[in-house]
Amino acid sequence: MPPRPVDISLIISSRNRAHGLTNCLDAVSVAARQADYLRLELVFVDNGSTDETSDVARRWASTAPIKTNLIYEAKPGLAAARNTGLNAARGRILAFTDDDCEIFPDYFSTLAALFSSDTEMVMRGGRIELGDTRDLPVTIKPEMEPAVLTSNLHAGGFIHGANMAFPYTLVEKIGLFDTRFGAGSPFRSGEDTDYVHRAFNAGVRVEYLPDFAVKHFHGRRELADIKRLQTGYAFGNGALYAKYLFDRRSNMRGMLRWEIRQALMETMGRRKLNEELGLTYRSQLRDNLTGMLAYWRAPKAKQPA
Repeated sequence: MPPRPVDISLIISSRNRAHGLTNCLDAVSVAARQADYLRLELVFVDNGSTDETSDVARRWASTAPIKTNLIYEAKPGLAAARNTGLNAARGRILAFTDDDCEIFPDYFSTLAALFSSDTEMVMRGGRIELGDTRDLPVTIKPEMEPAVLTSNLHAGGFIHGANMAFPYTLVEKIGLFDTRFGAGSPFRSGEDTDYVHRAFNAGVRVEYLPDFAVKHFHGRRELADIKRLQTGYAFGNGALYAKYLFDRRSNMRGMLRWEIRQALMETMGRRKLNEELGLTYRSQLRDNLTGMLAYWRAPKAKQPA
């Protein structure tokens, strides 16, 4: 295969984010200027927005210090949008963040250094800081200790789709995202968990490294918002448990057993999932089982190669 013409492609999918998008894009500008020795591109996918998201991105791109490819993807769902971005990207390294995140100034230079000396395929996820202290501490990963995914760990949350990167060769090895998963899809969440799990099952090393980071401005400040979010995550995880239940290579059955055990221990007076946020293992297991049933009842759609 001929060498790819770009060092790093940053892929951002967005939907109806016109009101806060400029902050995300301006952070990309700062990081691109700091890494002007690299061949960079931004692949921006508007996932069926009905507001001025595309117009905001277009105005920003007209003066941006990074080559930008603006794409409109009408098919709903984060996984579908990310697949569109993957197909358009020309980078040797493919990186992902979300439209409510801001990358740090050293983001591109740090990524380039991390992947420069690899002798094997590696998938990496980075640190996610809380962008606004008024937001509740969820959908972040502030850990400062590096880690490597093993069969004893759940792929969900090990690295987040809001800050992950991998070589293009991984796409050639395991294919595209499963469009049944992720925000805006039938199973609501988990497209990143599924992709990490598939990479791990294929023998790819998966690392969490705090060295490259983003700030997440998720805006959730009410407990009711967190409970809805957790319900969606547990539902998606349940669908993943069903997807891999009979896969001998997968550790998802072990993860499901752990969920059941925690729920049983909770009924006997042990600790809850998160007392402060009012989250319980029992409700999580209930949503897991609902997601499993939804997966088994759903028609078997052909997934993109």
